[in-house]
Amino acid sequence: MCNLIDALLLPVVLFAVAFLLIVVGSILMLLGMLREGLRVQRERVEGGAVVVVGPLPIVIGTSRESAKILMILAIALTVIAVAVFLFLTWGMTQLVKSLPPPSLASIGIALGV
Repeated sequence: MCNLIDALLLPVVLFAVAFLLIVVGSILMLLGMLREGLRVQRERVEGGAVVVVGPLPIVIGTSRESAKILMILAIALTVIAVAVFLFLTWGMTQLVKSLPPPSLASIGIALGV
């Protein structure tokens, strides 16, 4: 029973961590924009974005250097995402294997027979 509770709690914890990372990232971006806005000197600004569609990252950058850095980060994040997916899939497979097989009586109750 404890394994089942842990398996049901894991998505909630992962969602909370993801939400927290989004909030922290938003705050860091806001602070960075404020810092740059208060700076008197004008410098050349480079930037870019990564859009992930399924497992494929699409990189957009203002220069080759920023695009290279974003490409490396996108590949690293894609590898991490695939590794987490495989780990979670393996964990759920192990959890299902550890559960006892259902009896015919419980199947009949679930079907309403």
